[in-house]
Amino acid sequence: MKRIDLEGWSRRDQYRYFSKMQCPYCSVTCEIDVSAARSFMKDSGIPSYVGMIYLVTKAANSVPELRLRIEGEAVYDHDVVHPSFTILSDGGQLYFCRTRYTDDPGAFIKHTREVMAQTKSAGECPLDSTGQDVLYLSCLPWVHFTSVSHPMNLNSPDAIPRIVWGRFEAKENKTVMAVNLQVHHGLADGLHISQFMQALGESCAAPDAGFAGLARSF
Repeated sequence: MKRIDLEGWSRRDQYRYFSKMQCPYCSVTCEIDVSAARSFMKDSGIPSYVGMIYLVTKAANSVPELRLRIEGEAVYDHDVVHPSFTILSDGGQLYFCRTRYTDDPGAFIKHTREVMAQTKSAGECPLDSTGQDVLYLSCLPWVHFTSVSHPMNLNSPDAIPRIVWGRFEAKENKTVMAVNLQVHHGLADGLHISQFMQALGESCAAPDAGFAGLARSF
């Protein structure tokens, strides 16, 4: 992690302009073709939620602007960010989980499944802050949506991207999935949102590359 020199930063003016706004966030929803990824995960025994957490986190880490965070008056560039994601308890209660991102998909899948099981078995989950080096991820597997709004605390800077995806939806002989990304506009623009969507789409279209290095040890 390194602190950004604001005076020499190429985004200095955009950052200061958007940061003065009461709601400095922008959100985009796209449809991603997940036909190949869905088949790959099914054939490989990868739970679709865990598999998508991996691919989404991998895509986000490939865009430097999505690793920037605001802390007080400073902006920091994190080397890697990790998924903080939602799960439902057996009673239908919302729980938060956090796992560590690694390029090794097998290790990631195995560890993430263990964290999910531990969280559910604990019977309770404090809804606490998870730090800054995270992405907030969630899934709405019941609906195919066209937009999403996110709860935000506007009293203090919050630059953690929110990413949500919907159910697998059959469409024109393929399977698509709605994906929403919300970012702090002082740190990222439409270009960077598009780079994320492109990276995720490429991983879903070529899952052998998206899950490169997968060993069936999970």
